[in-house]
Amino acid sequence: MKAPAHGRNKVLVHGLPGSGKTTLIERVAGGIPGPKRGFVTREVREGGRRIGFKIHTLDGREAWLAKKGRGWPQVGKYKVFLETFEKLALSALAPAEPDTLYVVDEIGKMEIFSEAFRERIRELLSGPDPVLASVGYGQIPFLEEIFRLKGPVFCEITPDNRDYLVERITVEFERPGRLIVFEGIDGSGKSTLAREVYRALRKEGLPVLLTREPSEGEWGRKVREHLAKGTPLSPQAYAELFLRDRREHAEKVLTPSLKAGKVVLCDRYYPSTLAYQGSEGLEVEELLRRNETVAPVPDLVVFVDVPVEVALERVRQRKKIRELFETREKLTNIRKLYLEILPRFRHLCLPGDKPVAELCEEVLNALPHPDHH
Repeated sequence: MKAPAHGRNKVLVHGLPGSGKTTLIERVAGGIPGPKRGFVTREVREGGRRIGFKIHTLDGREAWLAKKGRGWPQVGKYKVFLETFEKLALSALAPAEPDTLYVVDEIGKMEIFSEAFRERIRELLSGPDPVLASVGYGQIPFLEEIFRLKGPVFCEITPDNRDYLVERITVEFERPGRLIVFEGIDGSGKSTLAREVYRALRKEGLPVLLTREPSEGEWGRKVREHLAKGTPLSPQAYAELFLRDRREHAEKVLTPSLKAGKVVLCDRYYPSTLAYQGSEGLEVEELLRRNETVAPVPDLVVFVDVPVEVALERVRQRKKIRELFETREKLTNIRKLYLEILPRFRHLCLPGDKPVAELCEEVLNALPHPDHH
């Protein structure tokens, strides 16, 4: 596995029943090289009617998880076969060689009757090994505990995104390229720095791509028009526009480039949405999860930090029309939020008053190259 450099190697898929979680998990797991352990859960039908569920381990064993009937434990119409499930599931998830991918489909109401299974899931989600799992819904303490975790990448599957999610999730486990993101308040100098790093990497002969958000795509152009005009849209509407642009950008540009082994430099990315729309009162955790559903996690976030006064002066010199967020109060709140969310990422915080050549050198030294393991 050519793993990403960001280190967040747990991906949890969730979605409504019938949304295709098992198929997605199987497709992703099938495309990732290297050792794998775990199981998937499949429906069992008779005469077109569902009569129960079986678990199928990745090494070819199977056992009943639940079948229509009465007994304990009971979930809806189904009796859960706790002992047979526990025996097979725990052996399928037993510790193995380092860098084994653990596949769990699913962590749901039936499976979590097993205390030993819950404990193994806690170990896997807090340990060093990569995990690909699907999680059921329900107001059940253990499931709620999982949804509160800050480390994993959560991806919500829908009929609209399930095909794209195969590629999107795969790049969190198998990433030949690298994604480096440049962030900062307006006027911080991040775009200048991104261009300088791009030139330096091209000189080194590395396959490098410089891109930006809002992107050059259909949704990106709409976002830029609204920002330039100062269209009075709600924070939710702006967040939705950015999300649509990001999904298109990730699907058409970022993910294919990472798969092709390129170093992708992106001028603004979803940390911008967390800081800017978060400063407008939107819930940062929800923004993060909606964006990470469609957007690969960056390997490195380069944050160029400048005092708000300096940033505003640069903006004034640069253009006649101010964009929506270019006021002292807004930029102060945005900078504060950036500094709070940066620890969620592998990041580099640079003082924007240094010469660009020096900053470029620092980025190149911190760069996780594609051959980095």
